[in-house]
Amino acid sequence: MDSYLDIAHKVLSAARRPMSAKAILAAAHRSAIVPINLRGQTQVKTLQARLSEDILYHRSSSRFFRTEPGQYFLCELIADPDIPDKYKERFPARRRTRDLQGAWPLAFDEKFLENHLRKDADIPVDTLLRSVSTHNAFKYLEKHEKVGGDLPTVWTFSLVRRGKQLLSYRVGRYRDDREAFANKRSIGFPGAITESDFTLFSRDDFGIRENAMSVLMMDLDLTPKTFPADQFEAPEPIFAFECTGDNNVRSLLIVMLWSCPDWFEPTMRRLSLNDPTWLDAKVCPNNIDDFEPWSIGTWQRLLKTEAFVG
Repeated sequence: MDSYLDIAHKVLSAARRPMSAKAILAAAHRSAIVPINLRGQTQVKTLQARLSEDILYHRSSSRFFRTEPGQYFLCELIADPDIPDKYKERFPARRRTRDLQGAWPLAFDEKFLENHLRKDADIPVDTLLRSVSTHNAFKYLEKHEKVGGDLPTVWTFSLVRRGKQLLSYRVGRYRDDREAFANKRSIGFPGAITESDFTLFSRDDFGIRENAMSVLMMDLDLTPKTFPADQFEAPEPIFAFECTGDNNVRSLLIVMLWSCPDWFEPTMRRLSLNDPTWLDAKVCPNNIDDFEPWSIGTWQRLLKTEAFVG
């Protein structure tokens, strides 16, 4: 065995049941299949990180999947009739809202936004983005650079609409532990725009459509098997506005809208997305204080957006 993943595969193949990283390593040591070069005090954390990374980056092509938090099993055994059905149900861990996926976050110049966005709140998003690009009023921040202030970071905030309803859910602390967001309700799925979103196919909009689409595919678990990409229409921007999070850190929120099919119904067995509920898209909730700040700001603007409320 020359890698943690190979060790995990061998152990799970023999055990034929889900196991934690700690249990996998214990079984591997009992079987004497852990080479000297992999020995150390952080083996459990390393194995868990390798399994999580493999599942995150390879998704449906990964050899592994989670049956519940911290429990791993093999995809190849799903079709085995001798394996109990309870071991075949996937439980994909959700990304944290604040994770920037290791890439440099996109930020726009605050003075530019003051001259454009604040003076013309109804400026179309695509027009705003083209103007930002033309005037070179953007920057991809390096790790040592402070976000907010003169350089607010840019996020997509994707709404899911089904007919006259909007999808809402409660934000788990695992997903976002900021005090103003944790355990609050939300009507949007946020995604930080980073350098990785900027491709040859997204130069006109900094990759906002691709970013929003990938966020929804991941957060709603819309895999190619259940929702083919060629049948998934990318969310479209509605409007953009500046907002403030914890510690007065400012961000530019680009609100996107995905009109899902009538048959779509989310199944969110997640630590981070709880209590999915469909709300009337044309009525601001009575319990608006139960929502996080980005949703409140979005609701206020939605009710003034004629094209949306119809």
